Amino acid sequence: MPEVSVVLPAYNEARRIESTVKEVLKFLNDTDYAYEIIIAEDGSSDGTDRVASDLANKNEKIKHLHSKERLGRGRALTNAILKAEGSVVIYLDTDLSTDMKHLKELIDSIAVEGYDFATGSRLMEESIRDRPFKRDFASRAFNFLVRKFLGSKLHDHQCGFKAFRRNSFIELSDKIKDNHWFWDTELLILAQRMGYSVKEFPVEWRQSSETKVRFTKDVLYMFSQILRMWGDEVKTSRKFFITSILLAFAIIASLIMYVGAESVIARLSTAKLSLIGFAAFIYSLSYAIRGERYRYIISKLGYRTSSIFSSESVAISQTVNVITPVRVGDFARAYLFKMKDVPFTTSFSGLAVERVFDVLAVVIFSFYGIIALSNTQYASYSFYAIILIAGIVAIAVILSRMENILGKIMRDFKDLIKTRASVTILITSLLVWTSDILVTHFIMLSFGVSLLPLVVLAVSIANISKMVPLTPGGIGTYEVVMTGILALSVDRDLALTTSLIDHALKNIITLLLGVVALTSLNVRLKDLRK
Repeated sequence: MPEVSVVLPAYNEARRIESTVKEVLKFLNDTDYAYEIIIAEDGSSDGTDRVASDLANKNEKIKHLHSKERLGRGRALTNAILKAEGSVVIYLDTDLSTDMKHLKELIDSIAVEGYDFATGSRLMEESIRDRPFKRDFASRAFNFLVRKFLGSKLHDHQCGFKAFRRNSFIELSDKIKDNHWFWDTELLILAQRMGYSVKEFPVEWRQSSETKVRFTKDVLYMFSQILRMWGDEVKTSRKFFITSILLAFAIIASLIMYVGAESVIARLSTAKLSLIGFAAFIYSLSYAIRGERYRYIISKLGYRTSSIFSSESVAISQTVNVITPVRVGDFARAYLFKMKDVPFTTSFSGLAVERVFDVLAVVIFSFYGIIALSNTQYASYSFYAIILIAGIVAIAVILSRMENILGKIMRDFKDLIKTRASVTILITSLLVWTSDILVTHFIMLSFGVSLLPLVVLAVSIANISKMVPLTPGGIGTYEVVMTGILALSVDRDLALTTSLIDHALKNIITLLLGVVALTSLNVRLKDLRK
């Protein structure tokens, strides 16, 4: 019975897998541990499977696990570790970038010192590393964000030189969601959160010239996974939820105190209620447009649903966004469409399309506002709007190039926007945002003021500010941004009163429609939030 199982993840490693195995055997033989070597071959297409199979046939201590299709590095490792026989399992990157002189120390960390998990580190003070500056910088930035966002105490989470007590790994393995490069980081974060003992020690490390890390795409992917894991944590954090509500109230209260409560109340008393009522009617109708747009997108991806069901789902997803500081309404919508046998990947493909066309509509309206204001005394502020819009466009471009990261979702997305359907989606997106703008416009008209270009810019940028997950429904941040922009042209009390009515009206209508939709579909909000 082997004491130690060594796992070598291998994808298209035909040229070096044999030399790697020989090197590992040499160092293992210098230890006193009984061992096995598992080649976790992950759907290779270059003949790695044949080489690995030959190695296993020649040496009974070598096992070959083959997958016909690509599982992803993380999933391949998990499968191999679960099938390992040793009480201590270690895994080594096949390029052996970490100096093998540290192998015994790695094993001893578990077998002798009693740690549950151990990892080599390239970023401790005593570590020796040889790698290009841009990769070293990206690694340091990534690990810094992991520590700040996810609360880790480790310096380096991605070094491919790790050991586990097999039983400890099994206890947390089903909680790991990532199947690729982020697997290492998620494993170590979960181990720390669950109270396992983790050892990190410095190693000597040299980057291989044949690394499979695709710098731009994989870096973007890794950073997105930090946000995903952080979002998973805050979604269920009662403390964060309560704090976000208090923050929203604090922001609103500060705005009112700054402008003057008496001024706001006096301004409210002058509003023409019929125009505010008409604004409410327009916003209610916008949900029919939103629902039809999403139904149309899903239909172009091969699945049919009704416009009413789609509108109800949109209302519910927006309701979830209003009451949670982290915008998880998209997940709620995907859950609802799963009830109609629409796969999650298809729903998220549709959502990706919807978001990109929302961005495009915002850009179009923002440029209209900038051009319309360019000949006024507020022209200088257009520069800041242009910078913001450029950032949005950059994000959209990055998303459109993430095919390898998001797989089927982005392939569906690319296929859809290349068709004539994109024209229809753009038109409906412009209608959605037109209704949003008209609501604010009619609220300002209720006070006898008409400044459509400035309203266009204010609504566009205020909605962008809601993407920052600080408060439920962006309450507070939305009002700050809209008030600041409107105050460029009107009195501060009018700007604040307009923003307060505008956001309150939209949120109240969303909540009312959401409750009606939940009742109609017989769905509990509690289930969706989970």
